[in-house]
Amino acid sequence: MWYKKNTLWLAILAISASNQALAQQRLEDIQVTANRLPQSQADLLASTTIIEREEIERLQAASVIDLLQARAGVEITQNGPPGSVSSLFLRGSNSNHSVVLVDGVRANSAVDGRASLEFLDPSAIERIEIVRGPRAAIYGADAIGGVIQVFTRQGSRAGTQASLNTRVGGNDSHRQNLWIGTGNEDTRLNATVFNRETEGFNARTDDESGERDGFERHGAQLGLSHRFDEQVSASVSALRQDFEAEYDNCFRSGDFLAPGTNDCISDGYQQSFAGSLNATLRPHWDIELTAGHFDEVRREEYRGERQSRTATQRDEIGLQNRFYQDDGLIALGVDYRHERVDFWNRAGAEYARDSRENVGLYGLVERDYGLHQLTGSLRHDDDSLFGDETTGSLGYGYRLTPNQRLGASYATAFKAPSLSDLYGTFDPNPDLEAETAKNIEAFWEYRRAGFDTRVTAFQNRIDDLIVYTGGFLDGSYRNVDEARIRGVELSGGWQGQRLSTRLAVTFQDPEIRHWSDPFAGVEEGDRLLNRAERFARLDIDYDLSDGVEIGSTLRAYSERTSYGGTEVGGYGIVDLRAAWQVTPEVELSAKIENVLDKQYQLVDGYNTRDRYVEGGVTLRY
Repeated sequence: MWYKKNTLWLAILAISASNQALAQQRLEDIQVTANRLPQSQADLLASTTIIEREEIERLQAASVIDLLQARAGVEITQNGPPGSVSSLFLRGSNSNHSVVLVDGVRANSAVDGRASLEFLDPSAIERIEIVRGPRAAIYGADAIGGVIQVFTRQGSRAGTQASLNTRVGGNDSHRQNLWIGTGNEDTRLNATVFNRETEGFNARTDDESGERDGFERHGAQLGLSHRFDEQVSASVSALRQDFEAEYDNCFRSGDFLAPGTNDCISDGYQQSFAGSLNATLRPHWDIELTAGHFDEVRREEYRGERQSRTATQRDEIGLQNRFYQDDGLIALGVDYRHERVDFWNRAGAEYARDSRENVGLYGLVERDYGLHQLTGSLRHDDDSLFGDETTGSLGYGYRLTPNQRLGASYATAFKAPSLSDLYGTFDPNPDLEAETAKNIEAFWEYRRAGFDTRVTAFQNRIDDLIVYTGGFLDGSYRNVDEARIRGVELSGGWQGQRLSTRLAVTFQDPEIRHWSDPFAGVEEGDRLLNRAERFARLDIDYDLSDGVEIGSTLRAYSERTSYGGTEVGGYGIVDLRAAWQVTPEVELSAKIENVLDKQYQLVDGYNTRDRYVEGGVTLRY
């Protein structure tokens, strides 16, 4: 079923293969997310993707969802227009099975564990790192599907630089951002302010009123770093974004007789603060102290009447020691995290318990013996609600040639039920068990000047997977005996003098394997909701010279099973973009999304955007 013929899929593979001969030299990427320390991407056993600032600007993306969608192993659904609720499925796992970090600070909700990617503004982002596969032995609970880290803007060099971007588009949309960076060899200071407004489009397919669901987002980002001497450096960052999103299909809190309405508003803010201190205590001993804070406030309205207010806060602190040796390194760390929820609604409902804390101890060992590479990690967590949990990972890599590697790894992970699952106001279940996972994967990788490709096969078995089953009166969160996700990921790219391509193809089979609870609604063999069995993304960009660049992104998905057992059909869409560097200080750019005006859905009952045209100008100093 994974490999049935499809013209668009074959075209994606053929176009990418034809460009291999044009590949040229490119710089090696350094990432820090996989093991919480700086490492060359080429030396990692983990499957990773890096999205740099240059690519963010080239894609002209309006949201992080646009940047992540259909990358290897990455699926995102959204309930309608910009600003509506999104769900991230990394390697087929649940939307709260991935840790999302902003400058090292967790941005997942303390209520349900999901991250609100729809509110993050790309103009405040320097780079994004995606790590696929369980990383619980490094990050603790929740990292069953993987980790995504967002790094905010930084000063690129000594001196002062600035950029101003303004854009207008369909659906009465406009957005603006201003970035300024300044500093010298030791100190960097930068700031970003941003704004986005759109009238959007009608969220629901069954709403024939013609109304539109708009979205507004504005905020600011600030970063400061300083190197005191050759041994000590420090950095701090802050990000805040205020939002207001209109949506459909909400109900009056505590009033079961009141009809549903499409006159719904969600507004509030998110903000995060991060700080780090790095010091070299001895020639082979580095230490890093980190601290962070994240909080979010959401207010919901039903026909102009305030229904609820949810405020969540998270504070965390960590300490890591790194010992470098001739044949590898050892890292030892400890971290502490405290979360709390302040909830109010007009019906007077409240959480039975509204806070939790976690202490984790972890260690990492990496060894490089010529052609052989070994890595292992172990972590022990003490959760105030669920007690102790120990997770680990073990990996091996073998270098076949200077350009080729083979490798395999095994990892365990866990996720304690969220506060909402246990004690929330929507059908909680205080008897839920923690989810546990066992993942095994193998890969083949090839890299040479300008070209890289990787094929990874994986299987993730998740026991006691938490799912919501049942109807309006008898629904509840329950543990599934076993879910299994098998898959294969192909990712790669070529960088030529003028032509560059990036390809990602994912085949997966996310299904429920065993279900002993006789409760109706879930059956063995069912596909996990809102997950496609295959999807792909192809990015092609070409430099026409004289400052003109053109590009295209193709995304394709097979069908999904949505809520209520309905099936959402597969689709393929094409985006086009162009940019003209008129002078070193002025750039004009434009894009067309969904060029063929494809009608499709991500979630059953919710619309997606038709063909969309946008253009803008960027001024740089």
